[in-house]
Amino acid sequence: MKEQNKRCSACTHPVGLLSFYGCTECDFSLHQKCAECPTRKWHVLHNERLTLVTNKELEVFDCYACKRNSNGFMYKHGTKKLDVLCGSISEPFTHPSHPHHPLYYTLIEKEELCNGCNGREYFILKCIEGFTCATLPQVVNHRVDDHPLSLCYGEEEEASGKYWPDICERETNPNNWFYACKNHLACLHIKCVLGDSSGFMPSSVATFWTRSFEVVLNDSVTLPFCSRCKSRCMYPINLKLLGRSSTYICSINCASHWRGTTI
Repeated sequence: MKEQNKRCSACTHPVGLLSFYGCTECDFSLHQKCAECPTRKWHVLHNERLTLVTNKELEVFDCYACKRNSNGFMYKHGTKKLDVLCGSISEPFTHPSHPHHPLYYTLIEKEELCNGCNGREYFILKCIEGFTCATLPQVVNHRVDDHPLSLCYGEEEEASGKYWPDICERETNPNNWFYACKNHLACLHIKCVLGDSSGFMPSSVATFWTRSFEVVLNDSVTLPFCSRCKSRCMYPINLKLLGRSSTYICSINCASHWRGTTI
């Protein structure tokens, strides 16, 4: 596997520019930070100690904190499962978007707006940041630009004017977080950069809604068409229906809309 396509088997994010350990016999890789995850730990969202599970069977699960699908490593106790990104959060939590003081988990009675995405979240780190945005990668590589893209924090970046992303060509709200190259010539929505399948390891098989999909990198010169929405698959991870060489689905969202139907 090409170096830029290597992914950490624990968090499933690309190894990118971070230090990592890699097997010389296969594609197994771990970020240094993920390799140092404790095997058991306490977490702010659970009263019992969680155990690190390496998920050798690549079981697809929903993270209790951020609700993302993943088949990487997990922290688990009983039926409660956290991906290693959310499971590694501890207090006090520091984040580059809020360098003034640390963040703490606070019980809330109703959902509040996340500063990163303006979406409503029930699990919030104060000052207000959801687990989903708190665990986004800070730097990513993407096919639209030869240089790494950095996570920008909306108003914290003093964003002004309008940004028109190269992928979806829908305007970016500069008050929300987004990815951009150093000079902001390339600005992309977080969803356009990561998609909703970034929690899956390439070459694995993900099964949900009684269907099985091969997880494939979207790195070919010609982007395939999604069999559901009929658009080009623009996200970095595609789902290919197992047993069908030409049936691609661009996202978990599209996969969910044709449950029980025939493609």
